[in-house]
Amino acid sequence: MIPRRIAIMVTLAVMLSTASIDVLSATLDPESPEYWSDVGDATLYKGDTYSAKGYTIEFLDYESVPFEASLVHLELRRGDDVLADFILNATCNASNETIAVCDEFIWNDEVKVEIYADTEEDPRSKNPLDWPNPSIHINLYLRKMPEISLELETNCETYTAQDSLIFLRAIVENEGDAVIKNLSVTIDPGSLRLTDGDLTRHWGSLDLDCEEEFHARLQVPSWITDPAGESFVIFANATGFDEKGVVYSKSTSAEILVLPRWGLKVRKSVNNITMEDEAWVRIDVENTGREALSIEINDTTPEHFTLCDDKNLNWRYNITPGERVRYSYFMKPTRPGIFNLPPATATFSANGKPINVTSNNCTLAVDGAYIEVKKRAEPAIVTPDEDLRVIVTATNTGNKDAVIELRDQVPVSARVTSGNTTMHATLSPGSTRKISYTITLNTTGKITLEAPVVAVTGSGYSHVTTSQMPVIEVRDTAIKPTPSTLNNQSDTITPEAEKPQRERLPAMMIYEIMLATSTLALVYLISRFR
Repeated sequence: MIPRRIAIMVTLAVMLSTASIDVLSATLDPESPEYWSDVGDATLYKGDTYSAKGYTIEFLDYESVPFEASLVHLELRRGDDVLADFILNATCNASNETIAVCDEFIWNDEVKVEIYADTEEDPRSKNPLDWPNPSIHINLYLRKMPEISLELETNCETYTAQDSLIFLRAIVENEGDAVIKNLSVTIDPGSLRLTDGDLTRHWGSLDLDCEEEFHARLQVPSWITDPAGESFVIFANATGFDEKGVVYSKSTSAEILVLPRWGLKVRKSVNNITMEDEAWVRIDVENTGREALSIEINDTTPEHFTLCDDKNLNWRYNITPGERVRYSYFMKPTRPGIFNLPPATATFSANGKPINVTSNNCTLAVDGAYIEVKKRAEPAIVTPDEDLRVIVTATNTGNKDAVIELRDQVPVSARVTSGNTTMHATLSPGSTRKISYTITLNTTGKITLEAPVVAVTGSGYSHVTTSQMPVIEVRDTAIKPTPSTLNNQSDTITPEAEKPQRERLPAMMIYEIMLATSTLALVYLISRFR
């Protein structure tokens, strides 16, 4: 006996196979509406034609047979070839519908022509030949077919012999009404050599409105010597089949231009300096190719440097084959440290294509001490004769030792009550020193404290920067509460003497409730046992 689970699986498989066969049969049956794709409709008078998708229908003649039919003579053509000459009945007397098909003609299961009546739009269409100068309404259908769309893309249109790779991207899409089966796409690179990827790809099927793509890489040829360059055409072809085995194909191409090899070398150099020096930047350009080039050199200064002599960092020059040229300028550092200099860029045009050549990257070390001075004061609001504490710190963020002499500037209206306002210290790289003192101010208003005076000596010039100076507000006296303020406080603040009594109220209330409950329970019990 077959197990029940296996029997169910077999039954489902048979049902699914039957359903697939039914769908396929309906798709391949010209009597099924799913077989056809609506191309369009038209109203034709005798002698008129209607064309769509390469097919043409012409209304040749008509003849009315009393009490039987309205016969029309039509012709179907594809280009100049006559495919069919046929007669249809244009009368729909038996139909009570607003829109009804009167008659149809199918050619080779590929084209279907319908004559229909639309009595709401044209009451005469039910019996068109009963009227003078009759017209007929037709629908044109074509068998649902796949339609291949193929694109071939490259990452550039123009390459130079210095470029290494050509990146290809092939995109195939089904823009038709039916599935494409056994779809293949082939790329023909001609004399260009494949370095990576595929030149052919195959898919079992491609559904409606779906697309696939694949990639390949080709080697840019290096043998080009013609100054105008050499063109290369890359071809792609796609082939597939529909359900009836009809073959469909699509071809496309992409053209690229490869320019001859040029040679341009750009080198940037600079020497390490101290803070007291100027950096000399050199840009050396050499034409190692066979053609003269009209070049433009551009460079930029990094952050924390200023350009000396307001020199322009843009140069233009026509450099001949084998020629070398140097451009240079000076810049001044504003702080020590290690800096990455941006590369210089040389730009020229080859056969209309702009080409950029960049130099190497440079690193510049600037030796020196870098003293950061910060000053703060607390509190921010004081009254006259109230102590104000001032703290001054000095940190060396450079890479050299520095001996500093610092003298802080005290406001004229201030009096130093304690501490020291001067600093004498040797700051090694990364070290910090601090002084603090106390002053009193005898004037009111907002006072901005002055920056300290700093003198630095050491190996290599040093740079000093100070932070933003603190602002102190000096008020006459502390704010005293007004009578109205006291009244408001009496409404909201509970005196300490009243707190214990109010805190005891909840406990007394609970005790009284418990006592009353116990009394009632006792009275109830006495009444029950009497």
